[in-house]
Parts: sequence; structure tokens; C-alpha cells
Amino acid sequence: MTSPVTTHPVPTAPGALPLIGHGHHMLFRPLAFTASLYEHGPVVRMLSPGPDTYMVTSPELIHRVLVTETRDYAKGRMTQGIGSQFGLSVGMDMQFEGLTLFESHRRHRRTVQSGFHRHRIAAQIPAVRETTEEQTACWQPGQSVRVDQELGRLACTVNARTLCGDGPTAQAVADALADLLPQVTRGLYWRLALPRVATLPHVPGTGSFNRARARLQKAITAAIEARRPSGDQETPDVLSQLLTARYADTDEPLEDVQVVREVIFYLFAAVHGISDALPHAFHELALNPHVEQRLHGELDTVLDGRPVQPQDLPRLDYARRVLQEVLRLYPPVWIFARRTLVPVQLGDAHLPAGAEIAISAYQLQRNPQVFADPEVFDPDRWLPERARTLPPSSYLALGAGPRKCIGDNLAMTHLLAALATISAQWRLRPRPGRRIRRPTPRIFLSPGPLPMTLEQRSRP
Repeated sequence: MTSPVTTHPVPTAPGALPLIGHGHHMLFRPLAFTASLYEHGPVVRMLSPGPDTYMVTSPELIHRVLVTETRDYAKGRMTQGIGSQFGLSVGMDMQFEGLTLFESHRRHRRTVQSGFHRHRIAAQIPAVRETTEEQTACWQPGQSVRVDQELGRLACTVNARTLCGDGPTAQAVADALADLLPQVTRGLYWRLALPRVATLPHVPGTGSFNRARARLQKAITAAIEARRPSGDQETPDVLSQLLTARYADTDEPLEDVQVVREVIFYLFAAVHGISDALPHAFHELALNPHVEQRLHGELDTVLDGRPVQPQDLPRLDYARRVLQEVLRLYPPVWIFARRTLVPVQLGDAHLPAGAEIAISAYQLQRNPQVFADPEVFDPDRWLPERARTLPPSSYLALGAGPRKCIGDNLAMTHLLAALATISAQWRLRPRPGRRIRRPTPRIFLSPGPLPMTLEQRSRP
């Protein structure tokens, strides 16, 4: 519900420059800048050459935006614009005739949700484990590897197999995905700000992006053609379920073009768990030997030297807490946007319809008013008795509310299986003298170049 208008001004973040506002902060130091905004209020205005953006920093107000009053908001210009590069899917706002945006999203999400059922995701663990074993089979003790690159390749193959199914088409999907990922940020400004200009052949970055996207679309279409004749509903991949999904109110199936869009979005979103979060996990384990020791002790006890199985994951409590803490400090989706559909009142801030809102998981999850000692890597902060003292929507690594990441359980399952498989065999150590870099904020929070040295583990 909309509250009465107040006269309290919304505080403006310091450091704005003429014409560009806070654009230089968001371009050159976005993490430090957004992480400091809670000091200026629960809602802070950021100036830009375009419409001003309001950063919401308070968990209470974020909970209202994402959960209790979510009908009053749509995806923001930034989130909607980036997502629309791959076509409308469950990750963006889709509108069906006669339905509101919220009702349209709920209708579509319920239709595709069956592809992410827990028993289907659990059945993917052998594929994740086998792919991880294949990727690391050539590792040698003492070898230096670029962990970001190794896990980037692993992420593409894992998600191609689990989303599109095993078979000859899976590698084509993985290769096309790996080709597309580095192209997404090239020319992104032109595609968002001047979409007509972006269609011209010589605009930097746009042609290579369009070609890479077309290659992935072709690979997924081939996977659909290979999957449909079998009609096998027992396979755990997401694609097989999408091909039989139907809207409950009309009994209409998803068109193939929509299935392709959905799979592209799922691939693009899911790949950043293993590729971006897992390198940070090994980095933090190397910096915190007591955490690494406890993790290895749990793996040795639960697995007892055998490969991880679906039934093992509920017993990997400490491993799960390690990953939760990694995602707190290094959320891949570090910032996202909403747009008001009606005038809203957030605390003392009255915002008109059409206002752009930003929410930063990175800011929130490092806020000392929310998390004690936020810079300390402490997996035990996720023990149930401690986690339940946190305010609602204070942890946004996988979102919150009706638009929470549809693949949240898939992401955590894949991360757990890959972490257990690698850590059961290997320790990863920073290169001597290597300066630790802060994460790189692009569309997703990237670890950047991360060389580490391999050490073979021996079980006690």
C-alpha cells in the first residue's frame, strides 16, 4: 500500500560531479562506493546523466521492495536491459494479455519451475562430479593453474550437461557458451543506450556478441531437436522438462523460440556460480587454514574416500556454510535494479512511479550494521542459531521473494558437488608474492586472474 507523502528529502550520495553525477564512482570504484552508501541513509540518491537512481541500503526496506510489496515494482532498466539481450525469459518482466506484470511473471515462473525440482537437481550430481573429475584429471602437484580459467571452463561444461543433457550436443552448447560470455560486456553500452546504433555492422563489440549469441541459439536448437524424439522424462536435465511444460490456464506448451530464450538465460545466470564464486572459495580457504582444515575433515568423514553422491549433500553442513559465506562476501549478482510502478514510500523517502531503484547485495552483505565483523570470513555465522537473528532479506546472494533466482537450489547443489570433488583431492595455494586483488565488478562479480599452486591431498 502507498503511504502518505512526506517532505523529508532523500539524501544524495557525496562526490557527485557536474553532468556525470556519480558516474565516475560507478565506473572506477563501484564496490567501495556502493559499500559506503549505508552511512548516508536507508535510501540514498545517486545522480547520473540519465534518470537518478535510489540505492536502498536497509534490509527492512529491501524486504518490502522484494517480498511484501513486490507487486509495486518491476525489473529496473539496468536489469531488464541486460536480460533482454538474450530475449524475454523468466529472468525479465514478461506481460501476458489481461495480466499485470506480477501475475504474468508468476504464471510463467510456475510453468517452467518443474525443470528445477529438487529431485531432478539431485540427480545431476553425478554429471557435476564426473565433469569436475575430467576437468582436473590433468592437474599435477606443484603445477600453477589459473583457477578462474579452469573453473570457467568447468562451469560451461557442467551447465551445458545439466541444463541441456548429455550427448553430442552438450559440448557444442558448452563451447558456444564459452564463446559468448566474454562478448556480453563488449558493446553493452551501445546495445542498452542506443539499440538501433548497435545493429550497425561496425559498432565495437556488437557484431561479435550477435554472432556468439546466434551460435549458442543454434546449439540449443540442435539440443532440442535431439531431445524431442526420445520423449524421455526421466532425464534430469532442465531442457527435457521445458519441452513438456504447459501453462496451467491454457494448456499451451512453450514455443521452441521461448525454450531457447529460457535456456540461454539459465546458462548465462547459472555459469557464474562455479566460474565466479568457486574461485573465491579456494582463495578464502587458502587464507583461512582453520576453515580449510574443518572442511577437509568433514569431507574425509562423510565421503570416506569415495566420490560424492546425492545422499551426501545433506551431511556436508560445514561445506554448505563455507559456500554461504563465500556468497555473502562475493555475491556474483552484486547489484540489481527495480522500478516503481506506483508512487511508494520507503522509510522517509517518497518516490514517484517510474523511479529507478538499485539494491546491492555486495553493500548489504558487508554492512557492519547488519553483519558483525563483516570482513571476517566466518562460515559459522550461518549456524542456525546465529543466522536466525539476521533481519529478513539481509542475505541476497540468490535473491529474495517471488522473483528470487529460480535456480537457487541448482546453483548451491552444483557448487557443493564441485567443491567436494576438488577439495577431496587438492589444496590450492596462492602464488608466492602474488598481490591479492579485489574482485572485479562487471555485470557479475568476477574474481579476475587468480593463479594458484596445486598440492595433492593425502587422507589421514
